[in-house]
Order: sequence, then C-alpha cells, then structure tokens
Amino acid sequence: MEQYKFPWVYLWDKTQDTARTFGALRTPHFYVFDKERKLIYTGRSSDSPRDSSRITIDDLENALEEHLAGKLISKSITNPIGCNIKWEGMDPHWMPPEAKDLV
Repeated sequence: MEQYKFPWVYLWDKTQDTARTFGALRTPHFYVFDKERKLIYTGRSSDSPRDSSRITIDDLENALEEHLAGKLISKSITNPIGCNIKWEGMDPHWMPPEAKDLV
C-alpha cells in the first residue's frame, strides 16, 4: 500500500478466508461500509482503472459522494475490473461457479 501509494486500505488475505466471506472476485474489488458497518457499495473503482484519462464513470467516487451527501447510492453494485483472484489449489483462471457478470 505504501510502496504504490494506494489511497485506500489494502487487505493482504493470505488465507483467502476474507475473499470467500465477502465474495471477492477480482483485485481490486472495492467494499464501502457505512458507520453502522453495513455494506453500501461493492465493485469497481471506475470504468477505466488502467487509464484514468478514459474514465467516464467513477463508480466508487460517486458512491462515496452520494453517501456523504446523505443520498441513497444510485448504483451500489458494479462488476469489479481487474485480475481474477488466484484461488489456492485451483487453475489460475478458475472462478467460483456463482460468479457472474452483473447486468
């Protein structure tokens, strides 16, 4: 986190228990909780995480701004964009059977 200057908290999940518990599919996969620790957003940061000059929708920022303004989050779930999680003991491209793209 410090080496790459991430502006968020990064979890190193050595056992993969946290990823399984939260249903994480890719890295990064963002989760935002309110002050009562209720999940209010999960998914991608934006529609173009590799090239910020091409961002047309910043889903994570929108969710944070809406929440902090006391509004309902207009899009609380998005498809995470990134490398799939490399599950211990599985083929590198394996995804859980319940994993699917959102409509």
